[in-house]
Amino acid sequence: MNLKTTYRHLESTPSIEDKIQQKARKLKKYFNGKIDVNWTCSVEAGKHCSEVKVSGDQFTFHATSDDSNLYHTFDGVIGKLEKQLQKKKEQMKEKIHRKGSDAEFYDTE
Repeated sequence: MNLKTTYRHLESTPSIEDKIQQKARKLKKYFNGKIDVNWTCSVEAGKHCSEVKVSGDQFTFHATSDDSNLYHTFDGVIGKLEKQLQKKKEQMKEKIHRKGSDAEFYDTE
């Protein structure tokens, strides 16, 4: 997993870096291969914002979250990404099972 962190109008601290790495590791369980994670932290109009783009060989997922607390944005953005990944996983699982069940249906004739 390649993690790239960018800051806009905000300074990097070791505690922020550690928290981002901890949250990004949660995404690792959804992928078997190499993934790139681009994490951007910024302050816009007095609100903290986190934007995450996860990309691999055949996919790209994107999520943003804003809140008055930077650490709350980390939880929000990871939650949104996990929902997207779960949905994609379910779609792939259903596609595989539908294909198998359709084949059985047509073979009984």
